[in-house]
Amino acid sequence: MSTSWSTLCGEGDLPDGEARAFEIDGTRLCLVNDTGMFYCVDDLCTHGRAFLSEGYCDTEDCVLECPLHGGLFNYTNGEAAGDPVEKPVKTYPVRVESGKVQVQL
Repeated sequence: MSTSWSTLCGEGDLPDGEARAFEIDGTRLCLVNDTGMFYCVDDLCTHGRAFLSEGYCDTEDCVLECPLHGGLFNYTNGEAAGDPVEKPVKTYPVRVESGKVQVQL
């Protein structure tokens, strides 16, 4: 596993309850801010060719809803959380260092 961390944004740049797309080294990621806790998953839905960052983010249930078919993913662990999704999305370690949100690919 890589030990290098890449900065995605400042800690205050992503409002609470929102998800946003970022690209690091050719990998498109979806970062979620859930009450100051940050989570990062692959942005591409495993069911259809849609970006999770463009769907609905529900921080009460910890899910991202795919905008194409409404499938749900738990953004804390990547698991499929609602039909028609069956395969999980990859998750990535996230940390906040000196006010910067960083991900480890």
